[in-house]
Amino acid sequence: MPPTEGVAALAQEASASYSAFAADRVRPVEVRADAGGDLKALASATVGAAAVIPDLSKAGYRLMGGRVVPTSHGSGFMLMYDNDKGSRLVLLTRHMQVDTDRPMVASDQHDVHGWSWAKRGLGYSLVGTLNADDLHPIADDIRSQI
Repeated sequence: MPPTEGVAALAQEASASYSAFAADRVRPVEVRADAGGDLKALASATVGAAAVIPDLSKAGYRLMGGRVVPTSHGSGFMLMYDNDKGSRLVLLTRHMQVDTDRPMVASDQHDVHGWSWAKRGLGYSLVGTLNADDLHPIADDIRSQI
């Protein structure tokens, strides 16, 4: 049975969002990064707190935009990033009922790998097709920005 709670469930939800939207070349996000304030306002309204939009440029990734996504635990907010090689990453954030403060844990969902954690009631999951060792420093960078 797949996990139904905590950061394990969050990792599955992030992987599902990645699988649904990362391959979409027409409209992978509903609000583009160049919408600036609209993107941050939508993120804040979805997670109910002042949202931080991490900058992943040090890792070679640029923000494409974001969208609200359904999860079995309520609405989540997905940010999508890409690089010049065509690689995409998804960061999913949502409220946590379980594992409200949890250190980073690795996840694997078929060919989607990631790192998930929770801080002060918000969960974060960074996923992509990079291997977990390559994703770890990017996830650490995100944690330092939040």
